[in-house]
Amino acid sequence: MPSNGYQRYTPGERRKQRNKRIIIEFVVCAVLILPTLFPPANNFGKYLAQKIILGKVTLQPNSGGLQTWLNPPVDTTRNYYLFNITNPIDITTDPSNTLIDVQDTPAYSYKVKTIKNNIQWFDDNTKLSYEVERLITRDPKNFPVSSANDSGVFVNLLRAIFRTQFLKKPSDSFFDIGGFDPFSQANPIDLLEGFTSPLFDTIRAKMVGPNTNLSGFVYRQNGSRLYNISIDTNLNRKGQVSTFSSELVSFDIVSPNHYPFPIYDSVTYPTMLFDKPVLNIFHADFCRPILLQYHRTVELYDGISAFEYRVKFIDINNCTDPSDTTTCQEVDKLDVSSCISSSLRDNTMFLSKAHFYGSTEEVITNMNIRGFNASREKHDSVVYFEPHTGSPLEASFRMQLNIDATIDPMKVIDGEYKWKMRKGVERLIPIFWIDQVVKLDKNKIDELKKAGTLMTYSKWFLFGLSIIVSISFIIIMELCARRLDRKKQNAHKGYVKADTLVYH
Repeated sequence: MPSNGYQRYTPGERRKQRNKRIIIEFVVCAVLILPTLFPPANNFGKYLAQKIILGKVTLQPNSGGLQTWLNPPVDTTRNYYLFNITNPIDITTDPSNTLIDVQDTPAYSYKVKTIKNNIQWFDDNTKLSYEVERLITRDPKNFPVSSANDSGVFVNLLRAIFRTQFLKKPSDSFFDIGGFDPFSQANPIDLLEGFTSPLFDTIRAKMVGPNTNLSGFVYRQNGSRLYNISIDTNLNRKGQVSTFSSELVSFDIVSPNHYPFPIYDSVTYPTMLFDKPVLNIFHADFCRPILLQYHRTVELYDGISAFEYRVKFIDINNCTDPSDTTTCQEVDKLDVSSCISSSLRDNTMFLSKAHFYGSTEEVITNMNIRGFNASREKHDSVVYFEPHTGSPLEASFRMQLNIDATIDPMKVIDGEYKWKMRKGVERLIPIFWIDQVVKLDKNKIDELKKAGTLMTYSKWFLFGLSIIVSISFIIIMELCARRLDRKKQNAHKGYVKADTLVYH
């Protein structure tokens, strides 16, 4: 080829190659970038993010999720408030008409740690069973130092339970064993952490389960195997109860179909709560499912989107649709007698919200009790979940235990009670309420914040990644083109020099 012919050919060839290169670069960049701007890629990004996040809460042998479940990064504080009866003589002498005056004691704070023992896997690791042990210790920061000197008048729970075994008009044998006073002056800490009495010694032989040396609300549950439970580990059904049994009571669950709706244990929660506006949580201490219903979405900890669930007490035997607990009648209190003691008759022990929060004025008036000052901030129960992982960020469970006690009318003679020989009167008397506060560890919260950021900005992450890849592709194409061009120049180096001589 003549040297001047080479000059005419080279610029046109290079332009064609450059135009082809530009078209290829444009097409490849469009293929990389444009899909990230549309929903399918956005959903794919969220899917990848969810896989990463949910992998950390998956319950499988030797998984990180299992270790977190076994040792949850939470701090649990339980405050006990006992109800001090301020007019016990008036109630005892005129149980039918007397307004019962009650006052909260100071808060007695305890740290609660739930330990899961004897983990066993079955059904190809889709289910696991475990035993629950609970350790309750005094809160070193908030337990009142002067509590050893506290005193008050409280319903004598042992006597009230013992009284249920007798007729409305009891025989003298009841008073020989139980005495005449339905109330007792006592130290609240003794009632919580354990005491003994002649009546307790009498009924102790009939008690079942561990921790029977003393009587006490905290003592009975502390450091013992409370119950055995099996749950589903599938992410969509994570925490659903299959079976339940307890050493303390005769109540048990033998299959997942025990209720016409799924129930979850109180220490494991399902993931992806977006399609779960209702969670039925089985409360093992009271052998009843409690309804948690979605209320609203709020922002916590400077950026975490949290689902707020609130507690409702419902009658599961009074529902429009038995499989849908939102159709069940809401009630003020739940009968938990059979879970307190198998010897109790029905409608003796009741669980309610603290200070009967949410009850109508008519209900409170009919109780003939003064001293309830219910407020949403102090007495309602609420749980905040991170919706993707189902992790409880923080929670406040406020429950109250009450007894329908039979008060035998008395008269006071020489400072002592004498029975009026009349039938006993049933009165609902509050025993105590708890405020259990659960807070997730700060490090875990930070992890969830990062995960939430990944979920929220997954679309823009993919968009940015596609930009980076596109730019990298263009740079590589241009570098390769320049290198190829340099090789061609070197191959025709002699012709270029000849042309230079001709034109100059």
